[in-house]
Amino acid sequence: MSRIMMNKIQVFTVVALLQLQVSLAVCNKAGRADYSNSSPVELLQAYIQINTTTYNDLSDAVEFWRQLAALADVPINVYEIVEGFPIVVLKWAGTDSSQHSIMLNSHMDVVPAALEDGWTYDPFSGHIDENNFIYGRGTQDMKSVSIQYYTALRRLKENNVTLLRDVYMTLMPDEEVGAEAGMIPFLQSKEFAEMNVGIELDEGSSFPLPVIAVFYQDKVVWQIKVDCHGVSAHGSTFPATNDTATGKCRNVMNKFFEFRDEQYELAKVAPPNDAGGYTSININKINGGTANNVIPSLISLTIDIRLGTTVNEVQMDAKIRQIIAESGSNITFSYILKNPQSPATIVNASNPYWNAVNKAADELGVGLLATIPPGSTDARHVRNAGYPALGLSPMPNTELLLHSVNERLGVTTFLNGIDLYEKIIYYLATIPAEDTAEDGTEYLKVTAR
Repeated sequence: MSRIMMNKIQVFTVVALLQLQVSLAVCNKAGRADYSNSSPVELLQAYIQINTTTYNDLSDAVEFWRQLAALADVPINVYEIVEGFPIVVLKWAGTDSSQHSIMLNSHMDVVPAALEDGWTYDPFSGHIDENNFIYGRGTQDMKSVSIQYYTALRRLKENNVTLLRDVYMTLMPDEEVGAEAGMIPFLQSKEFAEMNVGIELDEGSSFPLPVIAVFYQDKVVWQIKVDCHGVSAHGSTFPATNDTATGKCRNVMNKFFEFRDEQYELAKVAPPNDAGGYTSININKINGGTANNVIPSLISLTIDIRLGTTVNEVQMDAKIRQIIAESGSNITFSYILKNPQSPATIVNASNPYWNAVNKAADELGVGLLATIPPGSTDARHVRNAGYPALGLSPMPNTELLLHSVNERLGVTTFLNGIDLYEKIIYYLATIPAEDTAEDGTEYLKVTAR
């Protein structure tokens, strides 16, 4: 090797080392981000920039909340009931911890997103466009609400506002995939019991009208896998349709579609704030086949069902079994997910927590619309555990873009939500002790027949 070549290699090596040092310095600086002078919008942008897609490592998100807790001078605890799925809890202490507390819940995880899906901007950039919209996965579902909770609580603390009840911010790791490692085990933990929760607030959704949807009940999720077994043979053979796996799955699909069509007629006349009057059925996966010239011996269907809120679980299970039985032989099914029906939170003057939320909205001239959404949130598990819960994401006049390409939120809408939460938290946390029942089930109502 020539001396000139060796000199060039040495130069390249030095340059590479310098570049590596600069990169490490940038990474270290990013890891120690200073949020002390960040506006709420900048905090939301920073949070969006942490890719918390479900099953990703959430360490950076946990560190983000550790730093924000330190800035607010409030205690923070991180629990891993299931390894790799951290549950973050921040506490704002009230003057009387013996009273039932206020739980402000959100989730850190978001559904997958990628620029190549058709996003105008990187979904993990937090970009603000010329129309003052923040783009990014989590702007609507539901990182914006997390920052609204935090900012509202920090304002109250900085303004020396006295709260009677303790207020907890909880951040879950896996709401988007069923809460098996987050809310479900957390509700059974001693850490949750020690919080002495009276009311839980959770996510709502954007709404296209000038009102805020408040979720008081969730439709629960059932998901089933149907396996259709049939003859396998060369593609040139010609067995009877009902002897093939595809033919049997056709029968299953037809029967589910008949049921779906009945429910769709109910959905067409349902009011926009009540999806509880019908059951939705969608066949979301069809899997099978090994080669282009082989008749498959197995075809599998994955069916997503969201139960109407009055549906009897035993009767629904029987209907599914009947459909399978009538579709042919050698067809089996199993439950992927089967949530129990969830009660409704009472939304009238008999519920002091509902009254507090209404009072806050009235003072700001904000309309609330009690709503049963077509989907579900962590709140369904909370209600099933015996605690009232209300889902509220302050996004009126906003296109529904949860889980969508170009999910975004107007900056003004986001900031207005902080003002609303500041009042909601204050009125909830100052409800006199004598005004709330000891047993939270007094504010719940079973609707399933």
